[in-house]
This record gives sequence, structure tokens and C-alpha cells, in this order.
Amino acid sequence: MALHAIKRTNISEQVFNQMKQQLLDGAWVAGQKLPSENELAEAFGVSRITVRQALQKLTVLGLIETKLGEGSFVKEFTPGTYMNAMIPAMYLNSNSVEEVLEFRMIMEVETAGIAAKKASEQDVQRLSSSFSKMEKYRNNIALYTQEDFRFHMILAEITGNSLVVRLMELLTDILEATIQNATKTIGDEVGLKYHSLILEAVKNHDYEKAKSAMHDHIEMTLKHFCEKNTKKK
Repeated sequence: MALHAIKRTNISEQVFNQMKQQLLDGAWVAGQKLPSENELAEAFGVSRITVRQALQKLTVLGLIETKLGEGSFVKEFTPGTYMNAMIPAMYLNSNSVEEVLEFRMIMEVETAGIAAKKASEQDVQRLSSSFSKMEKYRNNIALYTQEDFRFHMILAEITGNSLVVRLMELLTDILEATIQNATKTIGDEVGLKYHSLILEAVKNHDYEKAKSAMHDHIEMTLKHFCEKNTKKK
């Protein structure tokens, strides 16, 4: 096991990064039990608390799981696991959140338009059901965020483009994080308004209105986020 003693700066982050790299490189394989906290602490030359902090981060990223009384084990990886490990949503800073919103502008505006052109009656029902759940969960930010993302995922699925769907799947955690951030920043009223406009455009198979509603939705979110970030400086 190629672990290295840690320099006394940003110790916890260094331990986390080394362990994450070991997992991504396949040095520790799916199902394998990791060394104990004591063994890892000795190998890194750090305290057990530092090791525990790194393990907690790896658990949040979905790279490992901890079983009570048994220890920590490597989880089965998916392409999404690799993506989320490389760009973990929990570490998004203001600049990267802005970039994610700009990415959504590039991809999701056209996605909404194509979805409006291709949507079947069943597709519209699915999208309408998702919107109803968003309204239902408006006082529960976790469930609201999940359903908000689901609404956008349904639009991607309606396009019939497997690459668009796959990309959305790979970026699930990151996109959900930005949606939650936006909801906390501007509330759910504005979001529901724009989702209602998108839904109506899809129902009417209106390509231009669907694109316009999605564009305005993301542009408004980006504007509010940038204004909030500027005030903090």
C-alpha cells in the first residue's frame, strides 16, 4: 500500500486526497475492507481523528461505506462515482457554481426545446406529475431539490438522446447541489413559476417558448447567485 507520511499543512485534506486516489486507482477494490483507523493513522503519521475525518468525506462521496462493528469497506464504483469524486458537490465554490449554471444554460435550453417538440402525452403526464410533487415538497428543501432535478431529468429523457441523459446522470450530485443552492438563495416561488412555464410550453409543443422559459429560469438563477456572491465580498 503506497501511502506517504503527511506534511503538517492541511493534514486532513492530504489524507483524504491520498485515500481517494488509492480508491480511484483500484489499489483498494470493491468489497475490500480498509485498514483500521489505527493502521491508517500509523501509515500516514497522523491522529485517528484526522483519519476519521477523511473516512467521513469518502463516505459522503459514496466511495466507501462503514458497517457498525466491522469497519469501512470499498463500494462498487459507477461512472457517476468517478465523476462525483473528481468534482464533489460538497466542495463546490462560488466560481464553480457559476460555471455549472453556465453549463446548464448551454445544455438545458436546447434540451427543453427538443423535449417540447418530441413530448408524447405520457411524457407530459410524467412532467406534470413531477411539477405537482415540487409544489407538494416546497417546504422540504431536500425533497424539493430531488424533484426539481427529476423534472430536468425527465426533459432530458424526452429528447431521446442517450448522451444528454447520461451526462445528466453523471452530474446528478453536482446539479442537485446547485439547484439546492439556488433554492436557498431565491426561494421556491420563482423556481415554481419558471417550471410552470416550461411545463406549459412542453404541453403545447412550443419549441421556442420552452427554450425561452428555460433560458430565463437559468439566467435569473445565475443573476441572483452572482448578486448574492458580490454582496459577500
